[in-house]
Amino acid sequence: MRQDNDTILRENLMTSARSAGICKDGYSQMRGYDRDGLVSYYVENPDWCIERGFPSLETLRREFSDIEDKGVFVGKTFDGEVFEKLQAYIFHDCKGTIKVAMDYDNAVIPMLYFANGCKIRVKCEQDNKPVIIVPLYVSEDCNVSHGNSDGCIFRCHTIKHV
Repeated sequence: MRQDNDTILRENLMTSARSAGICKDGYSQMRGYDRDGLVSYYVENPDWCIERGFPSLETLRREFSDIEDKGVFVGKTFDGEVFEKLQAYIFHDCKGTIKVAMDYDNAVIPMLYFANGCKIRVKCEQDNKPVIIVPLYVSEDCNVSHGNSDGCIFRCHTIKHV
């Protein structure tokens, strides 16, 4: 039964991706993926997806509300949680306050992506020497505030919808 659901999900996502303008190579890649592969493909291509509203917020809520371990959060309220272990974190319709830090053991400075109306404050309280630069990729429909600190500079980039 799970396999059938995965097949239906993949076909629905492929149809949506084609409507959103996915390239031929990307479409071919999607064809070979199971659900986990599709999640990885999404996490590897957040800019393209956010620019095109792909997948829809409804699909993310219904089909992918269980992938926080992959760095994707949907409809969550935060209260100072720290994000430092993954290369990319993607937030959809989230609110509250988050903190970002460098994972020195693994040399990771996370990139943070915000879409679908997020209202979030981002902080860095880590004392970094030298100062780290944390990229924030913010969809034009979000309200993300941040403040630089002695250990962190935020570089904010706007993601415009296509």
